[in-house]
Amino acid sequence: MASGDKVNVVDDKKLKKEKKKDKAEKKEKRSESSGVSKKKEDKKEKKSKSDKLARALESDKHVGTLDAQLQADVAASADVKEDKVDKVEELIKPAEELVPFALPLADDKAHKKIYKLIKKGARLRSIHRGVKECEKAIKKCPLKKGGAAEAPGLVIIAGDISPMDVIMHFPILCEEHGVPYLYIKSRAELGVAACTKRATSVVMLKPEGKKAGPSAKKTGEDADMDDGEKKVSAEEYLESWKDLVKVAQKQWHVQVEPWVKGVHALQVAANSKRSS
Repeated sequence: MASGDKVNVVDDKKLKKEKKKDKAEKKEKRSESSGVSKKKEDKKEKKSKSDKLARALESDKHVGTLDAQLQADVAASADVKEDKVDKVEELIKPAEELVPFALPLADDKAHKKIYKLIKKGARLRSIHRGVKECEKAIKKCPLKKGGAAEAPGLVIIAGDISPMDVIMHFPILCEEHGVPYLYIKSRAELGVAACTKRATSVVMLKPEGKKAGPSAKKTGEDADMDDGEKKVSAEEYLESWKDLVKVAQKQWHVQVEPWVKGVHALQVAANSKRSS
């Protein structure tokens, strides 16, 4: 092959490359002028943006479902907690009505006297609080014998207790040991009068007590008492205690004794219905 032929072949290749470049430049100009075609970079950017939006929407949906599940779980747990609280309150709340055996029941005047006497007894440390403590104190008293004897104490029982089994045995226990007793209407007020931080089912008042000296340590219950409160004398307390014992004994003869003898009006009516 001649050298002239080689030159012609090279020129033809150059011409073809130049033509391709010219065509590409013309296409770019047309796309820029018409705005129909888009650059690959713009397409990639828009595609990446759309992908990000789709992912964001999916994540929002996922977060929304998680929030909904969390809210449902919280609501369910709250309902369970409320149910548990309601059950606990049902166990410790006082009865809506007094127990059927709340006899003898103090009247309104006697209620005021009882609360005042309990406060005085708390100041003089002449008081037992709660079921266990009062049970021990009553059992330490001698058993009742024939003939009139001095009362070893006075028991005050709250009649709004539920379940009633907590206090059901106290009337029999008191009668066995010759301890007069009275029922009142509110365990919450009994707890307040006894200077405790919670409601109290039963309280026993002793006829005598000793006031703590200045060096004696205060217990948690005694710390709730106001130091500026009027001082209580043992003689004044004993007089009030004797008066309330008389009230308890009188109310027992009026309200309880007819039931014991079987001559109560309701018992007579029931017997008459049975016989007829």
